Amino acid sequence: MKLENFHLRGVRGQMVVGFGVKGLGAATSFLFTWLLARIAGAAGVGTFGTSLTTVQLCVTLSLLGLDAILVRSVSVHLAHDDTGRARAAARHALQMGTSAGIALTTIIVLFHWQIAVDLIGSPAIAKSLMVLSLIIPIMVYCRLLSTVLRGVKWIGLSQFIDGPLTTSFGSLVLAVVLVMRVPVSAVFPSQLYLVGWLLTAALATFLYARAVRSWQPHTTLDESLLKPGFLILVANLNNVFTDWFATIMLAATHGPAEAGLFRVGYQIAATLKLFSATSETILQPVFAVAYRQGDLRRIGRILRLTILGLVLLASPLALAVLIAPQLIMRIFGAQFTAGATAMQIMVLGQVFSLVFAASGSVLMMASRERLTVILTTISAVIGTVLSLIFIPPYGALGAAIAILGPLLFLRLASMIAVRRLGVPIF
Repeated sequence: MKLENFHLRGVRGQMVVGFGVKGLGAATSFLFTWLLARIAGAAGVGTFGTSLTTVQLCVTLSLLGLDAILVRSVSVHLAHDDTGRARAAARHALQMGTSAGIALTTIIVLFHWQIAVDLIGSPAIAKSLMVLSLIIPIMVYCRLLSTVLRGVKWIGLSQFIDGPLTTSFGSLVLAVVLVMRVPVSAVFPSQLYLVGWLLTAALATFLYARAVRSWQPHTTLDESLLKPGFLILVANLNNVFTDWFATIMLAATHGPAEAGLFRVGYQIAATLKLFSATSETILQPVFAVAYRQGDLRRIGRILRLTILGLVLLASPLALAVLIAPQLIMRIFGAQFTAGATAMQIMVLGQVFSLVFAASGSVLMMASRERLTVILTTISAVIGTVLSLIFIPPYGALGAAIAILGPLLFLRLASMIAVRRLGVPIF
C-alpha cells in the first residue's frame, strides 16, 4: 500500500509539472493568436490557422501512430530495465517517422498551389502552406523525442519541446513587431513558426542525448512498431480530420476571415483541450505498466482523480465564457465578436468532454487499437456529415457544432469501453 501511495504521489507530481508547462504553452499560444489577430486581422488568423491545421494533419500521418506505440514500448522496456530494446524502439520510430515527414513535405512544396486551390479551395493559403510544410519532419522528430522523455519521466521537459517553446519564441517576436509597428508579409507568421520549431529541435536533440546516455547500445527489436502503429495512425487521423475538414470547408465556403473567427474561438477552447491532452500524455506510461500488471483498480483511481482535477481547472474559464463571451472575443479585436457564440459552444463542449477525459489513452495502452479505430471512424463520419449540413448556412457557428458532436460521441463511447474492460471508474 505504501509503495502504491508513493507511486501515486509521483504521478501527481508529474501532473503538476506537466500542467505547469502546458499552462505556459496555453498562455503563449493564446498570446501568439492575439498578437497575430492584432497584426493581421481575422483574415490573417484564418490563413495561418488553415495552413497550420493542414500541416498538423500531415504530421499525424507522418507519425504513423508511432508516438503512442513508442511510449508504450519504452515504458515497458524500461520497467524491465531493458534499455537496449528501448533505444532500438526509439531509433526505429525516429527513422520511419522523419522519413515519412520528409516525403510529405516534398509533395506539398512541389504541389502547394494545386493543394491550396484544388483540394482546400483557398488560394490565399498557398504560400503559407508551402512554408509551414517544412516543419512537418521537424515536428515529427520533436514529438517522438518528447515521447521518449516521457518514458524516462522527464515530464516537464518533454512537454516543453512539444509546442510551448515554439509559441513562446513566436509570441516574443510578434510582440516586438506589434510594438515597433514593423510591416510584415502575410507569410511572416509561417516563417516565424518554422524558426521556432528549428530551435525546439535543437533543444530536443540535446535533451534526448542526455536522457539516453546511460542506456545500453541498441539491440535487436523483437516487436513490430509499424503494425500496431497503423491502427493508431488511422485512429489519430480520424481524430484530427474533423477539425481539419471543418476549417478548410469554412475557408472555402466563407473565406479566410470567417475561418479566422472560428480559429480564435477554437484557440480559446483548445486551452481546455490542451490540459486534457497533457493529462493523457503524462498518464499513458502509467496506464501501460498498470494494465500489464493487471492493476485495473489503480487505473480507475487515477482516472477519477484526473477527471476531478480537470473539471475544477476548467470551471473558471467555463464561467467566464457563460458570463462575458463578447468581452472575451473583443480582446482579439472588434471584428471577432461575431464568433462569440461559436466560441461558447466549443468551450462548453470541451468542459463536458473532460468528464470522460483520458479514456482513449487507456484503450490504446490496453492494446485496444481496433476498437479505437472503430470509434474514431464513426466520430469522423459524424463530423463530416455535420460539417456538410451546418457550415454552408451557418459559417463559424456551424463549424463549432460540427466539431462538438463527434467529440462528445467519442469521449462517451470510449469511457463505456473502458468500463467494459473492468476498470472501476465511478
